[in-house]
Amino acid sequence: MAERADIVVVGAGLFGTSIAYQLARRGAGTVALVERGAVCGGDSGLCFSMVRRHYSNEATARLAIRGVDVIKDWGREVGAGDSGYVATGYLLTVPEERLAAVRENVERLRSLGLDTSVLTPEEIHGVEPLLSLDGIAGAAYEADGGFADTFRITLTWFAEAVRLGVRPELGRRVTGLRVERGRVRGVETDRGPIEAGAVVNAAGAWGPELQRTIGHEPPILLRRLQVAYVRQPPDRPQAGALFSDVVSNVVFRPDRAGLACVVAYLPEERVATRDGCRQELDASYEPAVRDALRARLPAYADAGWAGGFAGAYDYTPDWNPLLGWTPGVEGLYLALGWSGHGFKLAPAVGEVVADELLGRTPAIDVGSLRPDRFDRGEALTLAYGAGARA
Repeated sequence: MAERADIVVVGAGLFGTSIAYQLARRGAGTVALVERGAVCGGDSGLCFSMVRRHYSNEATARLAIRGVDVIKDWGREVGAGDSGYVATGYLLTVPEERLAAVRENVERLRSLGLDTSVLTPEEIHGVEPLLSLDGIAGAAYEADGGFADTFRITLTWFAEAVRLGVRPELGRRVTGLRVERGRVRGVETDRGPIEAGAVVNAAGAWGPELQRTIGHEPPILLRRLQVAYVRQPPDRPQAGALFSDVVSNVVFRPDRAGLACVVAYLPEERVATRDGCRQELDASYEPAVRDALRARLPAYADAGWAGGFAGAYDYTPDWNPLLGWTPGVEGLYLALGWSGHGFKLAPAVGEVVADELLGRTPAIDVGSLRPDRFDRGEALTLAYGAGARA
């Protein structure tokens, strides 16, 4: 006989665990959390873990504001574990032609209650003296931007969800969705079906493959992204601020004990499936990272090389997520296409999705993120061009 649950959540990464936890807090009934591997064992475990709220659109900005509030005040919000939050300050550095967009976004975010500002090059130097200002006209700044720990966050949500009654199904692969007469009926797995009245597809870059089992092609593409680790010796200058530089297209995040994460954006490398994404670094990536650091953070150009990893971005045409019901399929909710933004949105997304699954009105309106927005000609705007800075 088929197993049963009221709701099946597919994927035990940041979003699956956040949603399952919030469903359990709301007394949603029987919730099964199905994961083909380990908790945080997929793309969530390869997360850059950046904390910032600078976005071009109100829905993502509100999700990020709420999400970062949870990450910063984890003890009160969750009451267990630790988010590992560290404040470093966040700088979005831009050339002259993007400065008006920065000012507009900062003004919008200030109207939403966020403490953020636009800095001049001289003020940027005061925040991060090691940053080369060549080509930089200004920056958006969040003093409490920084980073946190994706493993602590995800494992805490998982543990609390299980404590509250969520049924964990780890090492169980969902092989397909069950849909009859326009309504989801559950999922097929490698250990037999699970019947359910609602299913949440939070499977990350594997999510589109799952949708294709019912003939639905979500507007999501995959690209391979590489992240490097460098370590600055203790007798060398240490950068303290996290920055995303539009001019040189490099992102830098300090970590603990002299370690730092660096992304040097290279020409796009498409991948067909998540399992087809190589996770080792290319031999050419170290020279690219060092060139980027030499241009923007010269003190780190010769920092020790500590390896890194590659993973898949699941991104949409407007570089904003898909959040809502699958068009034409009752009961099948999508939380996919995070486009590089997912980490800081995850706490708020769990709250929103749980409320919508239970027929409640969420505190944050995510109507602009619906999966059918492209069919309606309502793609979101991108202040800095196509990419994760949306």
